[in-house]
Amino acid sequence: MSKVKIGFSGLSVPNQIERGRNIVTKMTGNAAFTNPNTTLVDVTAAINALETAYNESRNRDKVKMVTMRLRRKEFLYLMVQEAAYVQQASGGDPEIILSSGFSVVGAKTPNPVTAGVVTNVRLSDGSVSGNVRIDWDKALYTVLYVVLISVDVDFTNPVPKGITTKTTKEIDGLTVGDRLWIKVLPLGREKMGQASEPVSILVR
Repeated sequence: MSKVKIGFSGLSVPNQIERGRNIVTKMTGNAAFTNPNTTLVDVTAAINALETAYNESRNRDKVKMVTMRLRRKEFLYLMVQEAAYVQQASGGDPEIILSSGFSVVGAKTPNPVTAGVVTNVRLSDGSVSGNVRIDWDKALYTVLYVVLISVDVDFTNPVPKGITTKTTKEIDGLTVGDRLWIKVLPLGREKMGQASEPVSILVR
């Protein structure tokens, strides 16, 4: 008998939200799961509440950070309940478990060829004048990240300015006083994912 792997541990909040929505999508209309203990409507409401709280907490306000953590705790509790239902309803059949969007304990999950989405890009002054530090949240199934810069708000003619396997990069050689727009592009094993929204900074 196979067991359900919940699979949210270690994921960033945006990736937890993305995984939750994928589970809701796969369980909706799935004949194997007709009467979940926690309704998909309730799960969707929890996902939406977490997403709102996360977006409102990005300015690092302490009260909003606490609210976001509470919404995440509530969401993860519902996902644990959903996983328990999938375990019971599937009878431990691995194919039925996988059809729910959950994973199977011990099963090797092939990495999709397409990377996920880069979110929460943060810009700050670099270690020396003319440098900019860029940080972002991990995107699913990403092999490499490419930092792109443009001097145009419309992001025309972007220039690659660094490649990394990490979720941080400091770029140098920039002109002090220039305003730059920066995106981070994720690359999967075969296909690129969706780049982040452009974020601007004045080089100092």
